[in-house]
Amino acid sequence: MTEGQIKFRVMVEDYPQIACYWDFDVMEAKVSSSEGLPLSRGERLMVDFFLSVWFNRNQNFDFIDAAGVLSSDNRHVIMEWFLAPFWP
Repeated sequence: MTEGQIKFRVMVEDYPQIACYWDFDVMEAKVSSSEGLPLSRGERLMVDFFLSVWFNRNQNFDFIDAAGVLSSDNRHVIMEWFLAPFWP
């Protein structure tokens, strides 16, 4: 795994209910959108954020919506990435 892949895996594995949507053995996302996933609104926002990082393009992640919905801990994860971005 590359350094970016390792960082991404560590970041996502803090979210077991979301990490299941990635297969790190073959390095692929099992979904391309959070639409229809059996998750809370905040969890779907985090999936969209993780997918955006994974694919290195916006995957329906709404920064303003995230600021109003996500917990402080989740916003912190996003801001840490924003301050030192990496891509898997």
